[in-house]
Amino acid sequence: MRIPRHLPIVIVILAWLMFSASFFLPATNVVQSGGTAPGTPLTGWQAFTSSFEILFVQPLAIIAEPRILLFLAFPFINLAMLISPVPVLAWDDSWILSGFLLPFGLLPWIFPKSVTGELFIGFYLWDASFFVMTVGSILVGIRRRQIYENSMQAFRERGA
Repeated sequence: MRIPRHLPIVIVILAWLMFSASFFLPATNVVQSGGTAPGTPLTGWQAFTSSFEILFVQPLAIIAEPRILLFLAFPFINLAMLISPVPVLAWDDSWILSGFLLPFGLLPWIFPKSVTGELFIGFYLWDASFFVMTVGSILVGIRRRQIYENSMQAFRERGA
């Protein structure tokens, strides 16, 4: 099966745009923002900055609430997704990155609701972006392999 020329790049860009858009949509109510009613959802960006605040401003909160420790994995996951288009599009063996991105997409689903809180559209868009980027990284790898094989075949035909 031949992969259309620009399809992998379009999928990688779509995944990154989904990821970026998720930061502006309601994502979770796991942490309460000051001055809001209880249960008010945080946007993806607010949830992201809340995890940094816990990590750097209130690190002792982990002692009081151990489930927060699981929540602290997300800043590193977000950083990986934020920069992932660069290695996916630049690295010849980008399909290997799917081995990292897929678990990041699955990770939130192993947490109990007490850790993730109630989930909203921003969370689902954020999570789906990891699966879309996984598909994109695999397709980029396949497409590069096809280009390589076609160029080698053309080289052999010219030499014969």
